[in-house]
Order: sequence, then structure tokens, then C-alpha cells
Amino acid sequence: MKFSLFTEIQCPAGSSPEMRLNEFLDQAELADQLGFRGFWIAEIHCQPRFSLLSVPYVVLGAVARRTGRLRLGVAVNTLPVHHPVQLAEQAALLDVLSHGRMDFAAGGGHPHSRAYECFGADHKSTHDIMVEGLDIIRKAWSEETLTYDGKYYQIPEVVVNPKPVQKPLPSFYMATSSLEGVEIGARLGINMFLPIHTRTPEQVVEYASAYWERLEKHGHERKDRELGLLVPMHLAKTTAEAKARSEAGIMSYFKTIADMRTDYIHWLTLRGVELPVRLGRSGAGQPVTYETVCLQHAIVGDSQFAIETLRDLGQKTGATYFLIWMNIGAIPHGLVVESMEQFAREVMPNL
Repeated sequence: MKFSLFTEIQCPAGSSPEMRLNEFLDQAELADQLGFRGFWIAEIHCQPRFSLLSVPYVVLGAVARRTGRLRLGVAVNTLPVHHPVQLAEQAALLDVLSHGRMDFAAGGGHPHSRAYECFGADHKSTHDIMVEGLDIIRKAWSEETLTYDGKYYQIPEVVVNPKPVQKPLPSFYMATSSLEGVEIGARLGINMFLPIHTRTPEQVVEYASAYWERLEKHGHERKDRELGLLVPMHLAKTTAEAKARSEAGIMSYFKTIADMRTDYIHWLTLRGVELPVRLGRSGAGQPVTYETVCLQHAIVGDSQFAIETLRDLGQKTGATYFLIWMNIGAIPHGLVVESMEQFAREVMPNL
């Protein structure tokens, strides 16, 4: 099993962007020292309370200068709101700057952040645009001169600079919360990320099974692919202590995303715009209790509980890669650090 960290860097009331970013940089430096494989950060636009990560490659550039072995990636690059050549350039430059530590993940992003409307992207063509975008990025990194003639992108003879320094090229990951996305990723033979915080345990197992089955259906070797799960987590000496000290911070995240969803639906309705299909399929933003979060959508407890739950998730889904989300919502920095240290000391060695 491999373990990286993940964050969206929420900015709750009473905090400042500068403070939250500095805390994240300290957490990334600690993660490097503790032996986590990497740190994935989100890309989210137009929602300042929900996330500070509108330009994630700037943030990862800062992390690269403070770390020596930690792998760095954006989870996920929201392909439909970018030109793929621009993303290929940014990611490759991070790879050069970090001496080959860049990982790459693609997805449709949050379905209710207004990013699609802001950048003029098409909700209905998300997956088709992603397929072309991923093809372009791979060609941009591997071919001396890039020429592309597709449905969504027409690119003349251009030199995409720089190229990644990693040999072989970085593997692609795709994150999804739908069976349609699973099918696309399996057809392309891409490594997959699934979130447990917006899906039920039954759905996570269903999507994982579909991924492995459809990989083989499309002629890809299962042993050459990787499934990862995004897992919110908070650890303490006892489960009772973990639940008590993380409840307010974790639930602030679920309240923020629910408020954002409600606001987005109201905004679209007032404009007379049809609700995107992706919005209806996403579980993110639906009302949820803390009891349900602890039971289905996060690992909140002591170290032994974390070990047992991660093993169970791995056995049921075939996942061997976990993106651990310690600083979800408004959990205080000091408690995030304690949870990270406990995980590295007591959980990782047993897995």
C-alpha cells in the first residue's frame, strides 16, 4: 500500500489565506519528513471560502522548494476549463523544478463551483473533452513537435516546452464519482481515484469492481494499473477523542459544500439554466450527519481502527493507494500535525 496526502485548503471564517497556505506548506514539509509518498492538492475556482487553490501549480512550486522527496500533483486538473497545452507546460515545468517529482491527475472538477460558467466550458461534453485533452498532453510531453486535429482542439505545429524530466513519462490518474467516468478511465487504461466522502461504501465497491472488470474488457492488464481512494481521516489516542476533537472541523467542510451546492442551484435556476447532469449525480453537498460521516465517509478513530478500515477497503476494492485527507474543513493545524505524525508512526508501518 502507498500513502499520500490530499487537501483542498478550505479558508473558514476567522482564518486568512496567508495563514492557511503557510500551514499547508508546514504540513507538506512534515509529510516529506514522515515518509508520505506525495501530496495532492485540488484545483477549485470561484469559491474563496471553499478552497484557496485556484492556481495549484504556484502552490506546488513553493512546496517543491521546501521538500526533497515528496511527489507533487494536482488532483485534479480540471481539463474542461483549460487548454491542454497550457496544462502540459505547467505540469512539466513543475516536474523540472522538483527534479522529477510531478504526478498528473485529470477530472471534471467540482460540479457546482461556477468554474464551467466562468471559463465558458461545456458541462455536457466533459468526458469527451477530457479524452482529447489527455491525448494532447501525452503527445505534448513525448513528441518533439505537436500537431493535433480533433473535435475540440486544433493545434498547429508547435513545440511544447519544457518536457518532463521523468523517464518514463508520468502515469496518468483520473478521478471520478460516476460509473460513466469509470468507463472512460477503464477504456483509456488510466489509473483511477475514487472518493469515499461523496459516495456510499456500496458505491465505492461497485465503482471499483466496474473499473477492474472494464479494464480487462478493454484489453488492459490489471497488474499494470492502480486504484486509489480519497479518504478523509483524523486520528487520536482513542476513537472518542478523535471524534470529539474533529467533529466541528469536519462538519464545517460538509456544511460549506452543501451551502455552495444550494447557492449554485439557486443561481442557475434564477438564470433559467438547465441543471448540469453532473450536479445531479454528485453526492457532494447532500445533507449528512456526523454519525454518517464517521460510519461511511471518513476514518475517525484510533490507529488500530485506521489499520483495520484501510485493510478492509483495500480488500473490498483492490485499492493499493490511499490519498489521506487530514486537514479537511476547519480542523486546527496543530491537530492535523498530531494526526499526521500518529499515522506515520503507528499506521503506515503496519500496512
